[in-house]
Amino acid sequence: MFQKPFSFRRKSSDESRQPRFQRTTSQSHSPKSSPSNVSVPIEEGYVGSTAPLPQISTHLYPPKHSSHSRKNSENDPGPLGLNIVYTPENGHKVDIVFIHGLGGTSRRTWSKNEDPELFWPLKFLPLEPDVCLARILTFGYNANFRTAGNVSTSVLDFAKDLLFDLKYAKDEQKQYLNIGNVPLIFVVHSMGGLLINEAYMQGQNDSQYEAIIKAISAITFLATPHRGTNLAELLDRILRSTILTNSKQYISELAKNSFTLQKLNEQFRHIAPRLDIVSFYETQSTSIGLKRARVMILEKDSSVLGYPGETSKALNADHHNVCKYDSPRDPNYITVRNALKSLVSKIISTSRSHKPPLSNRKESHDLKSLLAITELPDIDYIFFRDQWAQGTNDWFLEEKGYLECLVEQGVSCQYFFIRFGDQKKRTLSLLLRSIAYQIARSVPGFLQRVLQLVDEAIDFETADARTIWEHVFKSILFKTEGGQPLYWIIDGLDEADDPRALIRLLSDVSLSSIPIRILLVGRKTSKIVAVFQKVPKLLNLSLINIEGHLEDLRCYIRQELSMSGTAESKESIVQRIVRGAQNNFLWVRLAVDKLNLCHTQADVELVLQQLPVGMEALYDRMASSIAQNPSTTDRAFASTILQCVTCSLRVLTVAELSQALHDDTFEMLDFQRSIVDLCGGFVVIDNGGNVAMIHQTAREYLLSGNDRPFHVESDAAHKQVFLSCMRCLMAIGLRAKIKGNQKPQFLDYAASSWSSHLTSIPLNHGLVFEVLSKFLTGHWVLTWIQVLATSKQLRVLIQASKHLSKYSAKQKEYDKARNEKDHQIIKQELIESWAVDFVKIVGKFGTILRRNPESIYKLIPPFCPQNSAIYQQFGKLKDKSLLVSGLSTENWDDSLARISFGFGTYASSISAAGAQIAILVSSGSVVLYDSSIFEEATASPIKHGERVYRMELNSAGTLLATYGYLTTKVWEVSTGYCKFSVRNIESRPRPLAMLLTNNNTMLLVGSDDRRIRSLSLNQTSPTWQLVAELEEPELEGHFLNASSYMALNKDGRLIAVAYRGHPLSAWETDGPVHIGHCWRKREEIARGEVIEAVWHPHYQEVLGLYIECVVFKWRPYDDETDEIATGASRLAISRDGNLFATGDVRGKVKVYSTSDFCLLYQLASEDTVLGLAFSPDLRRFYDIRGYYGNAWEPNALMRFAEQRGKGNESGSETESLAQSSTASESWSSRIDSITALASSPIGRLYCCGTEKGTVHFHDTQRGKLADLYVSKSFLSIEKMSWSNDGRYFCFSDSSKKVIIMSITPSVGNLDPLVETKAEVPMKNSTNGPILQLLFHPDSSQLLVRSSSTIRTISLVSYAVTRSLELHTAECKWITHPQDPALIIGIGPNAIRILDWNLAECQTYRFEYPRCESMPLNLESFRDQNTVDGVHVTHDKKHVLVQISLLNQNSKEKTFLYFETSSCSASTAATPDVDQERGSIAIKPFILPRNLSSQIAFSLSFLSHDNLIFLSRTFSICSWRLSFPSDPSLSSSLSPSRSNNLATISSNSTSFLDHPLNNDTNNTDGDIIKPLFSLPGDWISKDSLALCSIWGEERSLLCPRNGEVAVVRCSALI
Repeated sequence: MFQKPFSFRRKSSDESRQPRFQRTTSQSHSPKSSPSNVSVPIEEGYVGSTAPLPQISTHLYPPKHSSHSRKNSENDPGPLGLNIVYTPENGHKVDIVFIHGLGGTSRRTWSKNEDPELFWPLKFLPLEPDVCLARILTFGYNANFRTAGNVSTSVLDFAKDLLFDLKYAKDEQKQYLNIGNVPLIFVVHSMGGLLINEAYMQGQNDSQYEAIIKAISAITFLATPHRGTNLAELLDRILRSTILTNSKQYISELAKNSFTLQKLNEQFRHIAPRLDIVSFYETQSTSIGLKRARVMILEKDSSVLGYPGETSKALNADHHNVCKYDSPRDPNYITVRNALKSLVSKIISTSRSHKPPLSNRKESHDLKSLLAITELPDIDYIFFRDQWAQGTNDWFLEEKGYLECLVEQGVSCQYFFIRFGDQKKRTLSLLLRSIAYQIARSVPGFLQRVLQLVDEAIDFETADARTIWEHVFKSILFKTEGGQPLYWIIDGLDEADDPRALIRLLSDVSLSSIPIRILLVGRKTSKIVAVFQKVPKLLNLSLINIEGHLEDLRCYIRQELSMSGTAESKESIVQRIVRGAQNNFLWVRLAVDKLNLCHTQADVELVLQQLPVGMEALYDRMASSIAQNPSTTDRAFASTILQCVTCSLRVLTVAELSQALHDDTFEMLDFQRSIVDLCGGFVVIDNGGNVAMIHQTAREYLLSGNDRPFHVESDAAHKQVFLSCMRCLMAIGLRAKIKGNQKPQFLDYAASSWSSHLTSIPLNHGLVFEVLSKFLTGHWVLTWIQVLATSKQLRVLIQASKHLSKYSAKQKEYDKARNEKDHQIIKQELIESWAVDFVKIVGKFGTILRRNPESIYKLIPPFCPQNSAIYQQFGKLKDKSLLVSGLSTENWDDSLARISFGFGTYASSISAAGAQIAILVSSGSVVLYDSSIFEEATASPIKHGERVYRMELNSAGTLLATYGYLTTKVWEVSTGYCKFSVRNIESRPRPLAMLLTNNNTMLLVGSDDRRIRSLSLNQTSPTWQLVAELEEPELEGHFLNASSYMALNKDGRLIAVAYRGHPLSAWETDGPVHIGHCWRKREEIARGEVIEAVWHPHYQEVLGLYIECVVFKWRPYDDETDEIATGASRLAISRDGNLFATGDVRGKVKVYSTSDFCLLYQLASEDTVLGLAFSPDLRRFYDIRGYYGNAWEPNALMRFAEQRGKGNESGSETESLAQSSTASESWSSRIDSITALASSPIGRLYCCGTEKGTVHFHDTQRGKLADLYVSKSFLSIEKMSWSNDGRYFCFSDSSKKVIIMSITPSVGNLDPLVETKAEVPMKNSTNGPILQLLFHPDSSQLLVRSSSTIRTISLVSYAVTRSLELHTAECKWITHPQDPALIIGIGPNAIRILDWNLAECQTYRFEYPRCESMPLNLESFRDQNTVDGVHVTHDKKHVLVQISLLNQNSKEKTFLYFETSSCSASTAATPDVDQERGSIAIKPFILPRNLSSQIAFSLSFLSHDNLIFLSRTFSICSWRLSFPSDPSLSSSLSPSRSNNLATISSNSTSFLDHPLNNDTNNTDGDIIKPLFSLPGDWISKDSLALCSIWGEERSLLCPRNGEVAVVRCSALI
């Protein structure tokens, strides 16, 4: 195995060790005291640290003589209240509190023979490693029933006293103890256990004790009477043993069926799983002082709770001495000490893991999110450490060559436990992510570099192991300089999905600059041995054989064998077990478990004689015990349990298993005990309450065949689990439980795993098909989706889609062979339809569901295609409040977005990296888009200033390099800032390949002169440096000319060079060294000219495209070539190299797997494909087709992305995807984009104009009526408007021609009458494009605004009647809300009022307030902004203005509003007149920035002054805007009452708090209310900019793919 040892803990000595304490004066006389300040060795408490405990000074405390303690006397209860016994001087990590029981005291209970020197909390525990880091306290209460006292005192009274002292107790210096600041452990004896249970329950309901209750992490019970059954007899025994003289209420509460005890047990059961519980029980009878009589005070059943995760163990003692010990060598003390040490070590380890050395908590959260770490690795470590038997594996420390590594101080250790019972923990992907996460927590430099990967948009949860290894380890970790050695421990190698792949990856550690030592632990198999033989010799490989260490077996048996007897008899049993074990630890474990069940010596002898030899025989014996169980019910129960455990995809907890088998466990008295007793030893329940197979071989045995005494049918097992999942998901009231945060514990497993079990069930199970059909036709399927969205597991939908498709295909063949009836076919089609829906719901509505899971019920189905299953069942209900119409698409399409560049803007290449899509257009500019919302970036376009030959994005999408005719430039993508501009070589070679490498510090360029040059971006003024000159050897029969194509690999060390009429050549750039030529397989008819090529990201192979449209894959070092004819002219490879795409001149795109050229998906569309690129997460690909581009998100790609990194479970996924995708080919027609939109003010009718000059006329009830206008010259429609009375409609095109039409509404079934009244050319009389069309309120005139003029057209003569030149900033013009004879022009700085004769009436200027929402430089604000929206409130009293930066891509918006009455044609009422400037000042109100930043587009005002707007999250929202009466409130409200908007709540009526009106007495009308959200494939800046609210129809009009969607919402009122 690879060198790096694992730091196992040394066996601690049980000898008494004395630390050097600082004692108080009262204790200085002790003869056992010793000098101070000596370091105490400490056992390793967590992986990765073997450092000894720092020198610790401690304080020991004598009994206090204070209000909490009294002088001892014969009947004195000892120190009462909370008292410190011991505390480390350098601070404590844990608090341990000891509580005595009935008749005990805070000192004598814990002291053997009442000897103060045997008070073990003080005398023994501070000597123990790890435990010495804890502060130790006792709690005393008057439980002496011999003395007179208050007979009404109850357990509750004592519990309240305990809580009070935990909260308010002080030490001798009168300082608060601050209980609750560190984790808290209780050690309790007898009735003290009931006291802490009661205190824990009471503290749950009292907020003042919240911190204390949360701090309680563990309880160690010593002989506590938990059970309520037979308590009368039990109580009698306790009272007789203590010579009862009088009674108290707390004694009567222990009586049989007492209400107090029943209630306590019932309540504590529900919260106990949050704690680590250890229960010790007595095994010897107790003397009751009467004629030497002895009785068992407590049986095991009374002392053990039986809860999930509880650890129980026997002590060889009676009821009194179970908590008293002779010395640190007392076996009972060692057992209890080990338990406490484990608990403390776990806390210390967990606290360290929870407080990583990161700069802040946000980094830790970001790291977990980036690497998709859902469970901290410490959890598995703690679990396995708890299973470790102290004293075992010491031999490992003596291994030659390992000792010096093991004892290194401060080592950085990472670990991973491969667990066969958990499908995820068998994958190489999770292993690498977990190791990377642990390294990042301890190596800050590595952490920062890993966090930067977020810019590269890699989905690490679905990324394959090779991608993770390359990007995280080889590219970052291996290049980190000066780091300390790393130690990796990987356990369970043989249980991994692909051990060979793991070993091959780890073989690369020799390349690391940081020393890495690895310990791999696993069974020795032939496959693993074979792959180890191929490990590079550079690695120091050694093998450690773990067999033959019999002392480990003996040590384990001695610790775990709990039966009583003499030391000689026990040792004899130990030796007999070891002899029969044949070095098999599992055999030993099972044998010990059986012996611990024995009650007599005869039983022990019988078990020893019957123990079979070898595991196979032992499994047979275990199976026979199940098969021969005389109870039919018990056999059935065992079979059911084993079916679940053997076939579950992960380990189930006791609670989950109980809910999964509800009907079978309903009458079980003790479900956990029944599992252990009836399953023959095949299953175990660990400390976390997880029910697991005892070993992987046990699972293999039970599933291996029918020749066993007992076996598990895999088919039946998967069927049972599937039906259990369905029963859970279809439970009555599940949605209400989820809303009330009371979801069943089995729900998570059922929701994530039912489809996996479905695929493993044979097709002859009709019940399964019927249940599945019922689930998909009811509301349960929506609840399931809500569950996944709530738990952030929407990926499961894609997995379920894959499984449903697989099941459906098999079912279809099965039904066909049996000639099934039509109703089966209908159900089959339903399953297939949902299989498609699941994937599309994730792609198009995933963001909405994550934000509001309950949107799946009413807000999402209406937006789905009409033929989809979700729409058919839930989207077309009669009493709907949401209705979508106007779209012709009946089925899901793969189009996610269309990006239009406009005529005259021709795209030549495309690249995608990080969150950016970069498109190089013919003007020499690079247009940048946000890949999440396809909105043009703020810095876009990047203008190089000359013809650009080539562009290159870095892997994170943060840097862009452009190579122009004269210069090469490097840009910051976020700002558009040019960092470098370098003159090109005078010979001006043409660039054929570009690469940003060396962590973005170098730009490599390969050019057609066969040279590679570089620019060092670390220099202030970089210059071109020659890296390599490729002297291509001439080949006979081939003409060598200038290079035509080049491709650099990801690190720039390899380059492929293509020539016309010459084979492709491969080189190493360092040297350079020629590798070889790529020869065609059919040389006699093929030229071998390569037109595109790309290196595989992870392997030394080239993927290329010949001019004959043949794709090839060439491995130059092996000189191996594969080819496939595709008809392609363009080629692109995915970032991980698993997929490649081709495009051709006919518009077809095909996606293949790189490994075997398997076709996964194909798409046919119009126009030639000119460029292709994959998204970093592989779920999408992009293409460009001249004047526009597309984003595609096919189901096949989403499924392929999901199955990466999931191990062998998806091994045949490529083939299945290929079979399903080639059967049907997707088709996408050419789209004529909507450019203008207008609706009739009287309802029903609306019109839209297109990019190619067509005007479509629609009726909401009858659909499209006609094309009103078709441009013969394909001139785009620019603007549209409708008159207030609906009688006139007009529009303009790009030639600046205005067309006016009259519209007569329809009568009966007749279409409306439309007549073209005039076509008015404005080209010669108007400068600049037409920007606005506005009808006079009485439809007598039409205002036409351009950038520099305003003109009016008479609707009588249809001639231009008035004209006005504009010399101010552009304005938006509206009819004056309170005076229709006037028009108002609103600009960013001023308001102009004209009459309809264009006569100037008045000018106002905005006097902006100084407030948080306004920039500091107001002059700059005035000069750089433009008005892009004006809205008048429903009551016409206020006007809202939306202002944005002149940069069209800016997201910054400012919203101001003012009273309409302040803008009149008369100035008499407005005294604030600036005589010099001739204008009146208006002080507008400014919306706070935290509100305005949430608004993407303001749309309209509806009744009650409700503002309808499109939010940044693409939701249509309503907000009742409250207008202050005092303008000065604009600035004062903003800073003081502008709290951040709250996130949308998870309930069905999600609201955002209104930042201006968040008082408690607000009504619903004063808050922001999201109405519905737009699907992901509707999001396009051009389309959203045209969205409008149609108040008369309560609808939103939204362009989409050349059509207009009409979203009718009842809330739009």
